[in-house]
Amino acid sequence: MSQPDAPRNEVGVASLLVGLVALLTCWLLIGVPFGIAAVITGDVARRRVQRGEADNPRIALAGMALGAVSIAAGLVAIGYYAWSDAR
Repeated sequence: MSQPDAPRNEVGVASLLVGLVALLTCWLLIGVPFGIAAVITGDVARRRVQRGEADNPRIALAGMALGAVSIAAGLVAIGYYAWSDAR
C-alpha cells in the first residue's frame, strides 16, 4: 500500500509567501507592490489547479487573500501619510 502524494502547488506557495511579506511590509508602503504580486501569482496558481497541473487551491486562495488585505492596508497607510503631511 503506497501513501497518497502530498498536495502540490509551488506557485500557490510562492503566492502565500509573497502575501505574508506584503502583509508584514504594508505599513512601509512596499507592501502594495508585494500584494499585487501575491494576487497575480495566486491567480496563476488557481488557473494551474483548474488545468490539473496542481492540486491545492486553498494555498492559492490564501495567497490572494493576503495580497488583497495588504493592498488595502497599504492604501490606508498611504492615505494616512498623505493626510498627516497635509496638516
